[in-house]
Amino acid sequence: MKTHDTPEKSYDLERLIFFSDGVFAIAITLLVIEMHPPTAWDGSLISLMQALAPKVLYYAISFSAIGAFWMSHRLIFRYVQTFRETVSWFNLLFLLLIGLMPLATAVLQEGQATHSMSLAAVEVYVGLICLLSVVVGLLWGYVSLVARLVDPRVTAHFKWITLVRLAIIPPVMCSASLWFGARFGLWPAMIFVAICAFISGRIHSSPFGKAAPAEQAPPIT
Repeated sequence: MKTHDTPEKSYDLERLIFFSDGVFAIAITLLVIEMHPPTAWDGSLISLMQALAPKVLYYAISFSAIGAFWMSHRLIFRYVQTFRETVSWFNLLFLLLIGLMPLATAVLQEGQATHSMSLAAVEVYVGLICLLSVVVGLLWGYVSLVARLVDPRVTAHFKWITLVRLAIIPPVMCSASLWFGARFGLWPAMIFVAICAFISGRIHSSPFGKAAPAEQAPPIT
């Protein structure tokens, strides 16, 4: 077990976080690398927009999903103070699934034909989002509830609220928004996502409770 008390002990956590950020950046970059202009383009702006609109939409969805998981990852390690090798294995599994996001996005793009969406493509995409949410929930549950590797001032209420926000809300929001999009179109799906994001933002808790001590500024040397 290693803690943040000395530069040597923080080395493992720093390496884990830097490596994770690199995987997130590469996954987001791969989303746009696979986007190409339409082969049968007549040169007009309207036809170009019609051909690229679905790809851009799914790029935006996956970019937002990866960004949300990156923010979840950042939230977790904001409070982690102690390192164990088990954390590395949970984190590697999480990054393995993040690396599949460009593939799942391509499947979703290919699954759309004449404005109808393949159910199998949706199942693949939503299934990956669910797996990611389960793993990130396991990661947070391990570091906060099982091994207790987080700041000891973090309250139990914050731990459980965060577990709900990390492991339950993302798959519900993703699957329901795709279902709305397939049944009712893009705008109802976007409105539903906005409502879910607002509700999720209202579900919060202070990590250190109301009586949290104020942080002191470091002395000037």
